[in-house]
Amino acid sequence: MTAPENSPPERTGLFGLASGFLAELKQNRRASAGLMAIAVLVAGYGLLLLADANDAARRAYVEENQHLQRIATDRDDKDWPARAAASAAMRAALEKRLWPADSDGVARADLQDWVTANGRQAGLDRIRVSIELTTPKGLAPDLRQVIAAIGALPTDTVLMQFLDRIEREPHLLIIDRLHVQQHPVASLEMTLIAYARIVRFNRSTMR
Repeated sequence: MTAPENSPPERTGLFGLASGFLAELKQNRRASAGLMAIAVLVAGYGLLLLADANDAARRAYVEENQHLQRIATDRDDKDWPARAAASAAMRAALEKRLWPADSDGVARADLQDWVTANGRQAGLDRIRVSIELTTPKGLAPDLRQVIAAIGALPTDTVLMQFLDRIEREPHLLIIDRLHVQQHPVASLEMTLIAYARIVRFNRSTMR
């Protein structure tokens, strides 16, 4: 049985070209080795790409699995209403300790008056107070942060009495900075922070 005489010329040409290329590779060891090296590099690069794809898929799977586990935990958690109620109670208690004021100026004056009066009653000598008012980002628009920078000449007993007054004050007071030295001269430097809620009163309705 012989091959058909009417074989397509394209097929015959490609077959002949492939046969010649294989024969050249058999005779030329350098070309054969080069082709083998190229094949190894291509295969290695393909394996690296496959490994990267597997790692990315594994990370995505782990993250999604953790997310689903958190959702399932929250769904099965029976204590979240109690925690929500406790959080609301804490927030309400904290809001009761805010300093009420009907303007920024009143908020500044209230803290300055408190520091001056309680510092003198505790026995602080040469007390100095400067007030700064800010509106921190992330807080409600009606809240103000009022900062008192305090300087004085204290004794140990007087300082403890002043700190006790700060702790017992129903309105919220936070000691942000406290520096005391006895030598060469006794001095006190303190930064006290309060939070005020600005309540705008409608005076026309109060008449």
